[in-house]
This record gives sequence, C-alpha cells and structure tokens, in this order.
Amino acid sequence: MSQLLKAWPPCVYRQNFRKLLNRDIFFCRSCSILRYSSKPKEDQLVRLAEIPVNEIKEPPIIFSRGEKKVISRDSKSSAATQLEILSAGLKRRQLQLYVEKWFKDHGFTSSSSSKVEFKTFGEAATIQNGNKRKRKKMDKKKKHDQNIMVESSHKKDSVFQEDESKKAQTKKDTVEVKHKQDIKQQKSKDEKKPKVADKATKIDSKAKSTVSLDNNEDLLSYMIGCIMGGMTHHAHSVLMQCTVNPVIEISNPQVFNCVLLGWARKGNKKMINELLKQMKKLKIGHSYDTFAAQLLVIGSQKTHKPEEIQEILHQMDKQNLDMKCLIQESEYLTPKDVPTLLKVIQSVDPEYSHISNAQHTTQLYSMPLLQDFNEPLPEDVPNPFFQVISPAKFEENFQKQLTYEEAGSVCMESTYYTKHTKKEEKTLKTKEELKEQFRKRMTSALKSSLRKSHQNENSDVTKLWPYLKALRTHQYVDIMMKEIEILEEKEYGLGFRKKEIGRAVVNEIQKKYFKENGHLDLQKIVYKEYVEMILNERNIKGCHREIWQSICMKHAGTNTIFPDFTFSDQILYSIGKYLYNILKYNLDIQINKKDGTVSNEPVLNFSSRVRRNEDGFLTFVSINPRLKKYKIHSQLISEQAFYPMIVPPVPWQSKQLGGFITYNSDLIRCLDEKQMELKYLEKYPENSLHPVMDSLNILGTCGWKINTKMLDVVLELFRENAGAFLDLPPAKHTLQKPVFPLQETKELEKQYAQEVEELKKRKADLWTVFYNLKKQRAETHSLWCHLHRTLTIADSLRDEVIWFPHSLDFRGRCYPFMPHLNYHGDDVRRSLFQFANGKPLGEKGLDWLKIHLINLTGFAKRSSNKERLHLANTLMSDIMDSADNPLKGGKWWQTSDEPFQTLAACIEVTAAMRSKDPAQFVSYFPTHQDGSCNGLQHYAALGRDQAGAESVNLSPFTHPQDVYSDVVDLVEKIRQRDAEEGLEIAQKLDGLIKRKTIKQTVMTSVYGVTMYGAKLQIHKQISTLPQESLVSDLHLPASVYLARCTFKALEEMFSSARSIQNWFTLIAQGLAKDCKMPTQWVMPMGIPVIQPYMKEASDKKLTTSYTIEELMKLKVDSRKQRNGFPPNYIHSIDASHMMLTSLEMNRAGLTFASVHDCYWTHANDVDLMNKLCRKQFVALHSQPLLETLSSDFLNYIKKYQREHPKLDKKHEASVQNLKELVSSVPEKGTFDLNKVLESEYFFS
Repeated sequence: MSQLLKAWPPCVYRQNFRKLLNRDIFFCRSCSILRYSSKPKEDQLVRLAEIPVNEIKEPPIIFSRGEKKVISRDSKSSAATQLEILSAGLKRRQLQLYVEKWFKDHGFTSSSSSKVEFKTFGEAATIQNGNKRKRKKMDKKKKHDQNIMVESSHKKDSVFQEDESKKAQTKKDTVEVKHKQDIKQQKSKDEKKPKVADKATKIDSKAKSTVSLDNNEDLLSYMIGCIMGGMTHHAHSVLMQCTVNPVIEISNPQVFNCVLLGWARKGNKKMINELLKQMKKLKIGHSYDTFAAQLLVIGSQKTHKPEEIQEILHQMDKQNLDMKCLIQESEYLTPKDVPTLLKVIQSVDPEYSHISNAQHTTQLYSMPLLQDFNEPLPEDVPNPFFQVISPAKFEENFQKQLTYEEAGSVCMESTYYTKHTKKEEKTLKTKEELKEQFRKRMTSALKSSLRKSHQNENSDVTKLWPYLKALRTHQYVDIMMKEIEILEEKEYGLGFRKKEIGRAVVNEIQKKYFKENGHLDLQKIVYKEYVEMILNERNIKGCHREIWQSICMKHAGTNTIFPDFTFSDQILYSIGKYLYNILKYNLDIQINKKDGTVSNEPVLNFSSRVRRNEDGFLTFVSINPRLKKYKIHSQLISEQAFYPMIVPPVPWQSKQLGGFITYNSDLIRCLDEKQMELKYLEKYPENSLHPVMDSLNILGTCGWKINTKMLDVVLELFRENAGAFLDLPPAKHTLQKPVFPLQETKELEKQYAQEVEELKKRKADLWTVFYNLKKQRAETHSLWCHLHRTLTIADSLRDEVIWFPHSLDFRGRCYPFMPHLNYHGDDVRRSLFQFANGKPLGEKGLDWLKIHLINLTGFAKRSSNKERLHLANTLMSDIMDSADNPLKGGKWWQTSDEPFQTLAACIEVTAAMRSKDPAQFVSYFPTHQDGSCNGLQHYAALGRDQAGAESVNLSPFTHPQDVYSDVVDLVEKIRQRDAEEGLEIAQKLDGLIKRKTIKQTVMTSVYGVTMYGAKLQIHKQISTLPQESLVSDLHLPASVYLARCTFKALEEMFSSARSIQNWFTLIAQGLAKDCKMPTQWVMPMGIPVIQPYMKEASDKKLTTSYTIEELMKLKVDSRKQRNGFPPNYIHSIDASHMMLTSLEMNRAGLTFASVHDCYWTHANDVDLMNKLCRKQFVALHSQPLLETLSSDFLNYIKKYQREHPKLDKKHEASVQNLKELVSSVPEKGTFDLNKVLESEYFFS
C-alpha cells in the first residue's frame, strides 16, 4: 500500500490524499486483478500490502470508469492484471506518471516496449510488456474499437473508413492521410460555406442515440438545445431512440413539437410523419405547436392540397383547439414562421388574420386580498415615470444597452488607479501576447475534447452536445477569456462561477437563435413602443405587464415575443464544469525560478481555496497570483448582467420572461442547482404570479440617477484612504502586513523551556494574533475591492439615468439583479442614489426632509416628529456647514448613525433652504419611512397582542415607542436583580448595557436567531468597549449572560409572538419528520412558497436534473425546515405588505421604492405613502392568515395519509398528533387592528 501511494506524482498525491486514506488496494489471486476498493466481498481478495511483490508477475493493465469490460476477467484468456481507478478522477498524464512509477518500483523496466498507451476513447490506459502474442491480441482489439468509433463519428472523420489494407499502414502514414483528407474536406466546406448550424446537423445521430436523459424536463431541454443549435437530425435520432428503448415515459408533447417544428422549417415531411406516428403510438395528445408544424411543412412545399390543410384544421377542431388561437397559443413558433403559416391557412380561409383574432384581455386578480386592485384606474392618474429620459437620449442608450448585452461585459476606467502609465502600457502589450497564447491553447483543447467526446458515446458530455456545438469555437473561447478576466478581480465560489459561465453560453445561444429567427427584430419594435408608452405618456395607461402584452398582440398576435425556454441550473453547471476543465487542464504559465530553472504552473488556482461553511466545504477559484502582475489596474471589467441598465427593463410576463432586452432571466433566485423553487411554481396557474410580477415591474421601472455630489465626496475619501473612521475600508498597501512569527516562537521556546503548559499557551496566543491579523487583512481587502468596483460603476454612470430589474428570492422578497451598485446596499451605497424624476417639495416636503435627516442621525429615537423638526431647525448651522464643507468644516455629519446618508440629506436640505421658494424646489431626494422592528410588528398583528402592538407602534401614541430601548430597560432590571443576588458578571456590567448592544439580537429574534448567534452579535458590540470598562477576559461570559437576559425579556414582552413562533417551529418539524415533506405555503399575494432545504440523493449527480415530483421525494433537511419556517414565513408576509403598498402607490401615480421594510418616495408624498402603507397592513392582517395556514397544512397531511395508507401504529399516531397541533391555531389577543390606521409612527 505504501509503495503504491509513493508512486503517485506529488500534485496527484496532494489532491487525492484523503481519498487514498479511505481506500485500500486488494489483489485477487484467482484472476490476477488489482482492485481499488474499500469493501472487498470476495474471499480471494487479499490486501496488496500482505502479498510479496514478486507474486505479481506482470504489470497491470489499467482502466478507468466503465472500461473494465474490455478485458476478460478470466485468467485463462488473459494473464493481464487490472487496476480499477474508480474515484480518483485522474487525467491521462497523471495516470501515465502513476503507472510508469509503479513499473519502475516493481522491476518492470527491462523491456523497452513496456510503456503506457492510451486507448482512443474513455480514460483507459493499456500497458504492453513485450509479449508478442499479447500485443498482437491488444492491437487487434484496438483496431476493432477504432472501427466502432469510425462508424459513430462525424462525417468529417470518414477518412478512416478505408479498406483493410489501409488499416495495416503505420501510425505515421495514417496521420498523414488524415491530415491531407482534413485539408481537402476543409476546402470543400469553404467552397460550400455552410452555416454553423448546418455543421451540427451532420452529426450521425444514430451513433449518439445513447444519450442518458432522466426525465421529461431533461429531454425537453435537450430537444430545445438541439433545435436552437441546428441539430434537428440529432434531436430526431435521440427522440426515436427514447421511444424505442424507453428509459422514461414521455408525457410532454412539447418534446416532440420542438423536433416537429425543426423539420417543418427544413421542409422534411417524411420525418414529421414518422414522429406523428410515434406520438400516436405513445398516445401523446397534439397541441397547437403540433398542428402548427404540420401546416408549416405544407407551406414549404411548392404545391399543396387544400383538402390536406382542411383535414389538419378539422383534427384541431376535434381536439377542441381553436384555429383562431393557433399562432397566439403556439409556444415555439418564430416570427419567421408566421408568414408561411398565414399563407397556408389563408389558402383555405382568406379572411383569417392572427392580429385581428388575437385580442389581449385583462386578467383580473383572483386573490380576495387584491379585489380592490381590479377596479379600473381613473384616467387622470399621473405617470410617475413621465419623461425621465429624452427620446434622443433613450435612442442613444438603447443602442448602448444592446451593445452591452451582445458583448456580455462592460469595460470601465478605475476610479482609484491612474490611467495608462508607461509601465502599464508595456504590461498591456505582454498581457495581449499571453492572451493570444491562451486563446490558441483553448481553441486546440476545445476542438480536441469535442472530437474525443464524439468518439465515446458513454461520455458525460453527450448531454451537452447541443450547447457545445451551437456556437463557433471562438465564441466559447471568448467566454472563457472573459472568465479569466473576471477572476483577476478576486476569488469566487467555484460552483457559482461554473453556473455563471454556463449561463453566458446559454445566453449567447439564445441571442443567436433569436437573431436568426426574427425574435430580436420584433422584440426591438415592441420594446420601443412599450417605452414610448410608459415614459412619454402623461397618465398611466395600465400595468406594465398588460401594456407589453397588448403591444405584442398588436405586432405578433401573441402575448410574448421570446419563447419561454427553460434551462435548468444543472445544465448551466454542467456546461460551466466542462469549460472549466478546459481552463484547468490546458492553461499554464512558465515561471522562471531563482535557481535558474523553469517550471509550469496552472493559470487557475484551486488547491488553497477551500473554506468551511455550514454544509461542509466550499471550493473557491482564483487566478494564479503570478498572473496578477499582468493586471491592468486602470480598467475594470463588469459582467453585463451585474451592470445597471441604462434603459427601462422588459416587464415580467412569466417566470422566465423579463429583465434584459435580448435574453431571458429567472423570476426567482434559486437557493441551489436543484431549482426547486422555480419548478414548484409550475404546479400553479401562471395568473397567480401576476400581482407579484406587477409589483416587480413597478420597482424595476423606477428610474435612478447618481448623486454626483455624494459620489465626489466618497471618492475623495476612498482615494486618500481617509475614511476608515466612517467604515470605508482602506487599500491593502496601507494595512499592517502580518509577519510569520518564527523569531518570536524561538524566543518563547528559550524563555519558557521549563514551563511546557505556559509555552503552549504563549505560542497559541502568538499564532492566534498572526492568523487573526492575516484574516482581518484579507477581509478588509475584499471589502475594499467590492467598494472599488461599486464606485467605479457609479462613476461610469454619473451622467446616466439607470434602472434595476428586480427578482424574488424563494420567500418572495425583492432584490435588484445587480449585486454591486444598487440602492439595497449599505450607508455609502444608499447615499449615492436619487430618483430620476424630481418633484416640487410642496407645503410639507421640506419638513419631511428635515425629519428624515434627524431620523438618519439616531439622535432622537423617542422624540415626536414635531420635536425632530425643531431639532433640525436648531442644528441648521451644522447642517449647512456639513453641506458646504463636508471634509474641511465642522464635520457634524460624521457623528451620525448613518453618516453618508445624513450628508446627502444635509446637501438637499441646504439647497432647498437657499432656494427662492422651498415649496417649488424640485427635489430628487428619496425620503425614507422605516418600520419599527417590522418582524415583531407582523407577529403582534398575527396574534393581536396588545402589549406587543404598543411596543412596536401599531397603537397610536403622541411619541414613538422604541422597542429596543424597552428591551434594554427590562434587561437592566434583570441585571440589577442578579447583581443584588451577588452574580459577579451582572455587577461588572453595571452601566454598560446600551441600546445598540442588544438591538441586532432583538431585531433578529423574530427571524430565528439562536442563543449562539445572539451571543456572537452581542460579543461584537461588547468587544468595542474600552479595556478599563470591561476586561477582554469577561467579554465572552458577558455576551452569554446578556443573550440569555435578552431572550428572557423578549419572552416577557412578546408572549403571543413567542407562542406563534413555537407553533410554526413544531409544525415544520412535524411535517419534515412525520410526513417527510418540506414546509410549503401560499403567500397572501398568491405566489406559492416552498422551503428548498432538501438533502441530495446519493444516486444523483449534481449535474442531474430533478423533476418536482423527484424533489418532493428527496430526504428533507428537518433541522433547516424547522429553524427556517418562522423567519421565512414572516419574510413572505412583509414582502406581501411591500408589494401591496407598491401596487397602491402606482395606482395613486406616486414614485415608490423599497428596501424590504424601508419604503422610499418623494418628500412631498410621504404623508400619502404612510396612509396607504397603513391601509394595506390592515388589509393584509384582516385576512385569516393563521387559519389559512392551518387549513393548507391539514390538506398536505391528509394527502400524505392517502398516499401512505399502511403506516405503522406509531407513525400513524405521530401524524395524528401533528394534525391536532396544526388544528390548534394560537389564540389571539384583544388588540384592535384598525388602530394601525391612526398610528403616526407605525412607519416613521
């Protein structure tokens, strides 16, 4: 065993060390086979370490995955031995090094013919030991395998289909012949100049019909990929093979329709009839797309019979499919198909018109909560987005946006580094040469890899052929080169980057398909007319989704332009994994060492990028540090998807149609690759998503512009590294560099040579300081890089109007697409934004600006609005000084809780005060109203808890209640009582418990924070206390003590909230444990929610798709289900409240934005927003929310009982107890919900 371990090359040994420790190598005496396994079952297997080396008389023939069938296991027919490498995942060079080292160590070096030779497919390696008879046998088998490969390869490899005499030529002659034939064939191709898509269709599908697909979803994605890539013949062959040798039951007619339409566009009626026969045989019903394909192929013929068309239309009528809706309801028709289809139908019905027949009808909201929104809008409602951008500027930005989306990235000038020094110009030249080398290597490696994958029909790559053949080679290389540029910035999670590079490939394929088939041209026409209506009409004409759909009906006769193609995260991940392997194993750089030697190092660095999270280990990827010297610091590259849009986004129309102009996006951001959240939506009608999509469209249509005055202040502090006291991270070169403490360790060893325990403690402390400093430096640099990118993006957009398309997380909370620059960020990022549309302050707008400014400071938490206004007027000189001299004046703004937002408010208030008429001053400044510990507000409303409602401002008071101060007061009483009883830690904390000490714990208590989490939160605050107040040794016990006191205080203050929270927890635990199902519910807005906390099936790979039925059968992660339900449900409730408010604000013609429970609008509209916000909160909680939950959960449990009628008595009793628990809805208190309508400080 040890000898074999030593044989591994160092790089392989390091990467696979843990795997090797968990396995042993065994030798089979009966058949001379070496096995690499941890569970030997046969009696003849003996540990290799226990056998004399000389007993193994011949070198082993090594095969990896799936190739052991090539050599017989019968020792009489083959004296060879085998070593099955089942889990190491070795590449050819690594395997070769291992085998050659093993030979050398075991004396097989005498024969010159002993060498490693790889088979032409798979990862097999064959060793020849000089035995002529054996070599002859292996050569014969090799030729046989080559014959198989030739029959299954692309036509371009037909050079190998020669007679038996040419097969006997030498290897050199074969290569020369192949080379000449390739050249000749290439010339022929160049003369014919076929399209890229045509190349793909030439693949012999019969040889590739063993593609392994697990379900209808996988198969449909594969068919879509084939049709988009022009591989219709291949798709047909795979589909026919699936029907002849069914692994899955095909139930979705769209699987056939994709291929039917592909053949229809090629005019191949024979293939269409073949597929229709299979559909009939499998009893798969026809849909609109099926009949569209039959009519379309008729249109491609020179002549056609009217009776044939009439028969197809008659069959449609028999299946209750309306001919008038044919074009409207067909999902996969392209704009180029429509004229041909019209021509065919009009040949028998001259009056037919898809435009006149297609009429968009408004679909009313079905949820009881939303009935008021079904009322028609008054005609005079002002359009809040009116003319935020001029028509000429829009046209310019429209072309720019198309360019950005086509390129997939945006290049920006850095806001920190100087521009193009001479040194950088030299570096740029060297970098371009290096990039050209990388391009050549990747091009060669990609072509070689695809060629080999065609030769191995069992390869995992077979599922990816449609996506790897749809584009030209240089397009894949471009995508990989962009990936290297992205990795220059920082390290990323490997899984995330694989998915993103896969998404880039799919987006390029979609854009190519949409462009070739007329979708893109039509999309541009519809988009321009849509923007004209939403930006240049003075009054609102309806919701954005219906405006878009009505324009689509006008021009195309359908609700949408782009087909709703679905590509699972498994597909994206698999594509990314394939391309990352190209990068990983084919790119390296030469390193000149100090000793004069040269070595090669990989471009991508994986080995030291592993960090622990709650689910185990996450692998991170970064660029080789030696390549960073070629980085052009004066430029930053942003992925286009992470760059704000400079024109309004396309409104959401379905779960994957909306956002960017030229390609689709996902409505829901999935937690992992299983995409359980998106697939769960398929069980519900699409109109249930309409209210949520309409709310997202309102948020996305809100235009923004950069507050350039604030940007300049932040940039000055950032460039001078002068903002550390304001939480601006300093640049890396200004931070203390941790020094490896070797010298200090030696000194300690001398000083404490006789004191072993003390030496251990001192050395541990020394190394702890070193690693903490190293960690802190790395974290600070990461924050600096993030801020650098944010400010660079903002600076590049300082003169633009920008938009943020929004999506949902699985709980229903809304987030902008763009992660770096958006108004959801921290204090610095929020301070950079203004509304694109201004509005006069009016009578009360200036007062609200002043109140908002004081709210940001945190100076008057319990003061009334009148008192806050008075305080603002008292501090006016400081406010104006801050605005005039932010960095050289009195710097009053820097004492605020939110300093940068405070400074932005100071600048706005000062400008308004100095205007001729503040009431007419046009303000672009967003004024905030924030919920008072919003999670507790929802709990108090759910339980009608009188005491809790008063603490969180659901009840009207003359002064606002501060729940955090109330909790602090109660915690202080508990501390005083404990101190009087002699508890030392309580005595030490006298006078040290502040509001901010426990604020975060109170805020997160309703979201399921644990005692451990609360301890960490409080410890973070206590650690800032000076040493003389509380010595560091007491920080941890003090944190534990205060966490316990805080939870105790919360239980006393919010008994009803705690009761409901416990009910939620027990239900989720019971559903997971007793019913083996995830917790699921429907938001009040109508969108279904499911907690996607499932464990991976042991027999499924990450690259395997799941259906929703399979997902529901996965093992439930009961711990996450239990802990996640209370906070997730409250998040879905607060998201519903925000969406209701956004719909109400839009109907009133007001600008609205939100950061979850913090609502933004113009200062003049704050009073009305507060009124509408309170109205919708009461409407929301007037619904029987807990009762509806109870009813839904009971239905889930009853369904489980029907599906499992034969439960044992113990299990049946547990399920019955769960039903009783679910039926026992917590009792409600006496709080009158209508009092919220009068509460001035509900949101303030």
